[in-house]
Amino acid sequence: MRSIWTGHVVFGTIFIPVRLYAASGNLHVNFHQVHKEDCGRVRYKKVCEKDGKELSRDEIGKAYIIAGECLQFTDEEIEALKPVTTKTMEIQGFCSFDDIPVLAMSKPYYLGTESPSRGGVGQSFQLLREAALKRDKVAVVKWVARTNEYLGILQPHQNGFLLKQLLYHEQVRSLDEIEIIDAEVNPELVEKGAQVVDNMDFQFKWEEYTETYTREVRELIEKKALGEPIEIPEFKPPEVRSLEAELERMLATAEE
Repeated sequence: MRSIWTGHVVFGTIFIPVRLYAASGNLHVNFHQVHKEDCGRVRYKKVCEKDGKELSRDEIGKAYIIAGECLQFTDEEIEALKPVTTKTMEIQGFCSFDDIPVLAMSKPYYLGTESPSRGGVGQSFQLLREAALKRDKVAVVKWVARTNEYLGILQPHQNGFLLKQLLYHEQVRSLDEIEIIDAEVNPELVEKGAQVVDNMDFQFKWEEYTETYTREVRELIEKKALGEPIEIPEFKPPEVRSLEAELERMLATAEE
């Protein structure tokens, strides 16, 4: 597996050489955009808005526009902004996993050791892992990649670490921005709803779940390739006229 970041985890005064890997992959089918008339691929070109010229990668730079002035920066200048931070993942401290809000959880990554030929030291990596396990704690870390600073937690996982990227508090939008209709519910209906919850209670087994929509999309593609007709079913959600009647029906079905 190819690493996406290399650097050091800073554990106090100990620098632990590590590599970061994406822990998830893409399952989805990617469709191309094409010209309906001749099925030619639609490409996105990088064009200068001033002269209309299509640009190659080495002709494109980075800049910040302020008060109409274009301030251009080289990759080296941006790298020099935080030369230490871009190469390190600094541990801010340790906390209980339960202290982390579910709303803050974002992308998962794996953290592995650097190759011994590049100065990798497995002992320091395992020291951090075993110390965190011994106290049942996760490490809160910060690191910089591609000019962005990220927040995350390092959680011991099997013989390594799982790095879970966290959203910053200011990134999370307020629930007040969402329309939620307030309504009173009869306590007897709530009790029946709770009974339905009891009937649907089960032991969740993550490994038993697979992504099925992509398989159905691939089957659709095969039908199209074979010239078979594609049926487009109509979706119309059933009208719920009585919550009590629906709850009674679900409870009766569970008893059968």
